[in-house]
Amino acid sequence: MADLFDLKIRPMLATVQPEPFDSEDHVFELKWDGTRALAFLSPDGRLKFQNRRLYDITHRYPDLAIDLRGRKAILDGEIVIMVDGKPSFMGLQHREHASSEFTIRLRAKELPATYVVFDVLYLDGKDLTSLPLMERKAILQDLVHPTDRVVLSDVVEREGRAYFRAVLERGLEGVIAKRKASRYALGRRTRDWLKIKKRETIDAIVCGLTEGEGVREDTFGSLILGVHDGAAIRYIGRAGTGFSDAVRREILGMAVPLQDKRPFPEEPNMTEPVKIWMRPSLVAEVHYLELTDDGFLRAPSFHRLRLDKRPEECVFPRHASDL
Repeated sequence: MADLFDLKIRPMLATVQPEPFDSEDHVFELKWDGTRALAFLSPDGRLKFQNRRLYDITHRYPDLAIDLRGRKAILDGEIVIMVDGKPSFMGLQHREHASSEFTIRLRAKELPATYVVFDVLYLDGKDLTSLPLMERKAILQDLVHPTDRVVLSDVVEREGRAYFRAVLERGLEGVIAKRKASRYALGRRTRDWLKIKKRETIDAIVCGLTEGEGVREDTFGSLILGVHDGAAIRYIGRAGTGFSDAVRREILGMAVPLQDKRPFPEEPNMTEPVKIWMRPSLVAEVHYLELTDDGFLRAPSFHRLRLDKRPEECVFPRHASDL
């Protein structure tokens, strides 16, 4: 096998499941509101984190260390920022957007990261992806010794509905249901892993910003959203809620260098004037109630930027099962 640090591996992905369920064939885990990251560990203690977009993000998290006592492994997990006992989206954004070494180290002290481990792909020369999930989980239990900053993801058996209700009552995002016998499907989205969220969610391309009014005059009013529909980018609506003032300013700062021509074939029918059009680059995770018959998001609200996703991954949902 090639040197671990030279590999580019796409993680296994989950399919959206609209409703929670009970099952003897699945285990249920918390859906962490963080950054998906594979951890590559060499026998000499070196560590590399790679996100979903195959970028090396190790430098962003100098506060994370994993001690496997000389083992060579590839782990799968989520980097989260815990605030008041819950994953913090704002904390994660502050960590992800730090660029200078000084700022990165400062924010690492202010907002320390936690790596939540939920799978193992490779260990000491052996490819483990063909093993059933529960065998991989057993290997993890012996391999990873939890610390303040490295923890194993807990699992719940059978009681998926009750667990989902408990997760929502705590104000958390949702759960992942994983088939006990499932193999690790590199880079594939399958129904062996199912994500169950409290609202419909879509990853959309930020295609532009509308003009802001009142207190938003110096930033913007809403995000103009699109997704790929065949060869073209299709307008699906605007998200004008879900932002703090700090996030608005941060998004504006990222958007200005991306100014470009309109990415849609035709001018969208909008009541708000456009502040800027943008080159398709930024991806936002958006919550909404439903998709209307004419293909627009009903009551969309911004949740977070997805710096780990590519615009090409944002596609128009043809069926409810694809959302």
